[in-house]
Amino acid sequence: MEQADIVLSSNYSDYGKLEGFITSFAQRQGYSTLFIEGFLLSIKEAFVNAIRHGNKNRRNLNVSFLLVATENILLVSIRDCGKGFNLDEVPNPINPCNIFKLSGRGIYIIRSIAEIIGIEHDLDGFTLMLRYIPY
Repeated sequence: MEQADIVLSSNYSDYGKLEGFITSFAQRQGYSTLFIEGFLLSIKEAFVNAIRHGNKNRRNLNVSFLLVATENILLVSIRDCGKGFNLDEVPNPINPCNIFKLSGRGIYIIRSIAEIIGIEHDLDGFTLMLRYIPY
């Protein structure tokens, strides 16, 4: 089992740091290039959502990631300083009335790559928990 974490500011330009961190971690685990590409896409969506919706673009707030790799499973927690959301209330982006909207696809993309295994919110923020089956 390997565990790693990183804390970033709510700044889109910090994605490069996150990408390097994720890629390095995934390569140490021996994950395939194809898996890493999908993993990065889902993490980028989670990072953007945490900044935009969770932290409301306030650069003084943080977004943290915790990765835990076991033999067959990768668990990831993404935490922001926001109030959170209800998964059941996220609009479906493939619904005809949403298809031409310029945003709203992040959770849909994340769900196509990872399993959302939980959400938690408390006075200090919101955590999205994901499970991946690496290959």
